[in-house]
Amino acid sequence: MTNADDPKQLLLELPINETFALEDFMVAASNEEAVKWIDAWPNWGQDNNPFHCLIIYGPAGCGKTHLCHVWQKIANAQILKMDQLSPTMINDQNFVFIIEDVDLHICDDTVLEGLLHLYNWTKEQGGYLLLTAKDHPKNWKIDLADLSSRLLASHSVKIKSPDDNLLQAIIIKQFSDRQITLPTEVLNYLMPRLERSFDAITKMVHDVDQLSWAEKKKITIPTVKQVLDHNQ
Repeated sequence: MTNADDPKQLLLELPINETFALEDFMVAASNEEAVKWIDAWPNWGQDNNPFHCLIIYGPAGCGKTHLCHVWQKIANAQILKMDQLSPTMINDQNFVFIIEDVDLHICDDTVLEGLLHLYNWTKEQGGYLLLTAKDHPKNWKIDLADLSSRLLASHSVKIKSPDDNLLQAIIIKQFSDRQITLPTEVLNYLMPRLERSFDAITKMVHDVDQLSWAEKKKITIPTVKQVLDHNQ
């Protein structure tokens, strides 16, 4: 049972106006190769060898979804779910598809056969396929040899860990998505104290925002210090 007088127990997940426009994507050394290939479409190829499947991999929160949404608009791509894949489900006429978090949804032979069929069919139709994952395809647990060989032959691009400039930009943007302008002194306090990972930043922003709403406080150094201390 909740206490109606305790604001911490009445927290609401307020809507976040997350934007996926190309101009909102922050290009840095860690992601510039992935961005290069998104920009290069439909001229995907290397050493005079064209390819139709691009795999972008990296840790959660690194920008894979943002790039997928950018490419969806550029290429008029259809976003598919792994559990939607079957030999009879493909009826799109554009032949351009996106599947996110592939390595997290490899579960049974039906899914693997569906992905193999999609890969082959897209190539036959002269289409394109963008896949995302947390890890390189060589580490995916795929028992279907034909599919494994095709994915390993695809072009894979890693989004690397961010540098400080990109971390600052990500923090500012994530607070901005929540309609919050972060004071410079708070940002300067955060930078040397944050874990250098996208997940850690996302969790920190969420927790600071929730604490601020619960206690009706502005976001100050004591506010973020309370969150950082709690999350250690």
